[in-house]
Amino acid sequence: MIAPSAAATTAADADVAGSCPLAACASGARATVLAMGCGDAEACRLRALGLCEGASVSVVEKRHCMLLEVRGARLALGASITAGITVLPQPR
Repeated sequence: MIAPSAAATTAADADVAGSCPLAACASGARATVLAMGCGDAEACRLRALGLCEGASVSVVEKRHCMLLEVRGARLALGASITAGITVLPQPR
């Protein structure tokens, strides 16, 4: 039997009601990462930094890039990467 591809699993996770791209979250928002839809190399690097499926993220600042807090560390990501990350916003 052939295991489902990572892309198929990611697409299924991204269909959760209320989910949106990380790029759509405002400053001060908290969200849970559902899927990493960026390129394989970027996704691998972000996972190594702690930004992976199931991780809770806080948007610290949003300007031309996003400053995120993930597991006690801060990461700055560009718009093209945040547009490919699907999250489920958490209620305030």
